[in-house]
Amino acid sequence: MNKRILIGVAAVALTLGSCNLNELPKFDDNDAFLAFTSTSLLIDENSTDSLVLEVLCTSLSGIESQVTISIPNDTTANAAVLDEDFTYYTTSNSNTLSFNKRVTSHKIVIKPIDNDIFTGDKHFAFVLGTPTNNCNLGANTECTITIGDDEHPLAFILGELTARGESYFNGNEEWTVTFSKDPDGDLSKVWIKNLVNKGSSASSPVYGLVNEEKNLLSIPVGQTIAFSSAYSSITLEGFRGPDGDEDIQEGDNIFADIAPDGTITIRDWFGSNIEHGNSWYNIYLSGVTLSKK
Repeated sequence: MNKRILIGVAAVALTLGSCNLNELPKFDDNDAFLAFTSTSLLIDENSTDSLVLEVLCTSLSGIESQVTISIPNDTTANAAVLDEDFTYYTTSNSNTLSFNKRVTSHKIVIKPIDNDIFTGDKHFAFVLGTPTNNCNLGANTECTITIGDDEHPLAFILGELTARGESYFNGNEEWTVTFSKDPDGDLSKVWIKNLVNKGSSASSPVYGLVNEEKNLLSIPVGQTIAFSSAYSSITLEGFRGPDGDEDIQEGDNIFADIAPDGTITIRDWFGSNIEHGNSWYNIYLSGVTLSKK
């Protein structure tokens, strides 16, 4: 056998012999930290469920530490008020949370209060204080809670809707479309995901505007409705007329009628157009209906 190989084997043996294979690895509690599991949470004010926010201690050896939670004073518009918009409790029955080898997490349980009037979404935050025993704070030191107002004027069309209609390419189709309220508080605007089946991206919803009578929805054409690495643009386009023989021009809208029960019927042909050309992901004939599930 080659002497160099023998020397190498001997060196490895000496190295392994100097290590106790039964010795467990040690973790440095200097790296232990406390943090919320989320930085933002949302719950509707009429929810029958509670919202749960967790505070975790990452110490594997069970470091003993305490940390306080607090709700900072908020003077901004639509700040939620304790015992008026929500209540909460912690699993420690206190705003001081204690951690040790047996207790490595605590829950904050939030219950919204339905006020039966439209006030807009409410919000507040929980903030972690400074931990004791030289424990660190993690990145998630604050969590913002949003309480969604269920009395939104357009609540009767918000949420998941079942769409049914005839595709120019595929015949009759059924799919799910989601209507969401405007995050900036525009009470006439809705954001629509998956309007065109197999021709929409979740990251690029299109918007529509509802009139004061809440019986007409206008969706501007030309909005980006999907993204693809293969094309520079995929936009929402439409046609009108009994045979879809009239292009809806830039600056105009696809129109839909809204019934009192929230059922939406789209008057015009519409679909996802590739690079403003003659290529399409999908086109629907007039008469597509959207209704609450």
